[in-house]
Amino acid sequence: MKISMVFTKYPVALFAATWLLSACSPGAEQAPNATTENQAPGKASLSVELAAVEEKTIPLTLSVNGSVAAWQEAVIGAQLNGVRIDSLRAEVGDVVKKGQTLALFDQQTVNADLAQAKAGVAEAQALFEQAKLNADMIRNITDAGAVSAQERNQVIAAEKSAQARLLSARALQTQQEIRLRNTTVTALDDGVISARTATLGSVPAPGQELFRLVRQQRLEWQAEVTDAELARISEGMAVTVFNNDQALSGKVRTLSPVINVQSRTGMVYVDIPGAYAKGLKPGMYLRGEFDLGAQTATVIPQTAVIERDGFTYAFTLDQASSKVQRIKLRVNKAQGEFIEVLEGLSPGDKVVKSGVAFLAHGDLVKVVQ
Repeated sequence: MKISMVFTKYPVALFAATWLLSACSPGAEQAPNATTENQAPGKASLSVELAAVEEKTIPLTLSVNGSVAAWQEAVIGAQLNGVRIDSLRAEVGDVVKKGQTLALFDQQTVNADLAQAKAGVAEAQALFEQAKLNADMIRNITDAGAVSAQERNQVIAAEKSAQARLLSARALQTQQEIRLRNTTVTALDDGVISARTATLGSVPAPGQELFRLVRQQRLEWQAEVTDAELARISEGMAVTVFNNDQALSGKVRTLSPVINVQSRTGMVYVDIPGAYAKGLKPGMYLRGEFDLGAQTATVIPQTAVIERDGFTYAFTLDQASSKVQRIKLRVNKAQGEFIEVLEGLSPGDKVVKSGVAFLAHGDLVKVVQ
């Protein structure tokens, strides 16, 4: 009786109660579910472009590392004993010509020795001439019994002895002349000075190194390769040596005739024309590529591969579901903008060309042309 009187007196309260009851009814829970069931399928996460797996003729190269070294070095040493270095005319890095003076030894002592040797020759010459006159007189005496056989033999022997002393004196003079020439140290060949151990004022021992010369400024690249790789290389083969962004052309000069027993490797010697002028220095460690010809290979764009967890992958497309499938590959080194595929794909297959870093297995994608 009281509730009906309230609703009759307050019609607004009746309307509010009716609205609350309808909102709490079971039919209101089903509406959102019906809407969810009628939603459209999910959209593609990424637009991708496909590339075909191709067969291409690619250059076949062998890439190894090696050191730059002098083709030949000339060691220029001291040839005098007990003589001081008086002057130095060359420094490390100087480009020199054959016969150019590099250093001078003190010549005063050697000149004195040479003068003494010349005096000895003059004395021996005079003694020999006198002995020869005596011997000639003895030979001209024909009267029997005028000169005894013993006297005759003594005079002829004195002539021969004087002649021997003259030859010895001349040899000593020649030796001193050679010593005088050796006071001037000269370059043995055209080249560049790579080391200098000579010191002004020092008295080096005979044979002690004074200078070291890279002959003809000629450098070569020396690479150590396995015995199997050595079998694929031949003399005259083209080689490209890389110094930062600079590519230098060279040719195989010769191959090592032996294989190291422990490492099973051999040396390859590559001539690089004009190496010094192109900025190479002995001791540089550079990468080089041997041109082994060409081969037909299965390739895909480099942008189509990705490295994950130490393995190489590419993504193919399932046409029915528009979802990508991750494929594990075995690849060789890159050749230009392509990379050779050894296992995992066949010519004619299609892979996602780029953007693979943003994909995961099973992602829904949209293909664009």
